[in-house]
Amino acid sequence: MDTEEQLIIRLQSGDETSLAKLYDLLSNQVFSLALQILRNREDAQEVLQDTFVKLYQNAERFNPEFGSARAYIYTIARNESRMRLRAKQSRPQKLADIDLHDPASTFEANQVTDHDSRITVAKALEHLTREDQHLLQASFFEGYSHAELAEQTGLPLGTIKSKVRRALLKLRDLLGDV
Repeated sequence: MDTEEQLIIRLQSGDETSLAKLYDLLSNQVFSLALQILRNREDAQEVLQDTFVKLYQNAERFNPEFGSARAYIYTIARNESRMRLRAKQSRPQKLADIDLHDPASTFEANQVTDHDSRITVAKALEHLTREDQHLLQASFFEGYSHAELAEQTGLPLGTIKSKVRRALLKLRDLLGDV
């Protein structure tokens, strides 16, 4: 059986059956990664398809000296997920009952529906420090890893993990039993 690296190398030579084999091997994991970032099955399914289309189009960019085939494919999937997430966030969405820009607007946990949960979390995030907001949004909504956040901020990895954990605990307290 061919390794993932061998399959991408064969794909670089134009062997389309190797793409199908890679899809069979990794599609569940790629879908799970996209779903974890996007929290939406339809979007995750589209990212799955886009990931393997990009892999087909850009197979020649893979170099086994710089990492594994799996890491290469996951990177494509994570980037596709982030782009989709950013595109969705840039589209303004207004729900009739809650105006995020109105300081008088408040939320009550017992009035929240699944449709409103993202707005509720956004309102709760406003009660955290800017740093905590950034860390939670970057790690959970944008898909950045703790290591990537440590690199971005210049803080040690352990500090990032501690700060994210404390911010999550604060957010949980703010949200209560939502």
